[in-house]
Amino acid sequence: MILRLIALAVLIYFAYRLVRRALAKLRPPQPQDPPTPESQPVVPCKTCGTFVPKDRAHTDDRGHFYCSDRCLQETRERD
Repeated sequence: MILRLIALAVLIYFAYRLVRRALAKLRPPQPQDPPTPESQPVVPCKTCGTFVPKDRAHTDDRGHFYCSDRCLQETRERD
């Protein structure tokens, strides 16, 4: 009697797995998350401290970074 129950439980388990696998194949694939853009290093403006992406920053002849031409000119006028 107990062996029949164990055999029945095993058969039910395998039937469940078979049905679940078949349903998974019928379901459309889940959309993947879009890749995140690569982060860019940011640098602080020497005049006002605003952080700007390094590729958009303005630089002077000493290699200091500025957020805009205005900040660059202010520093030049001060120095």
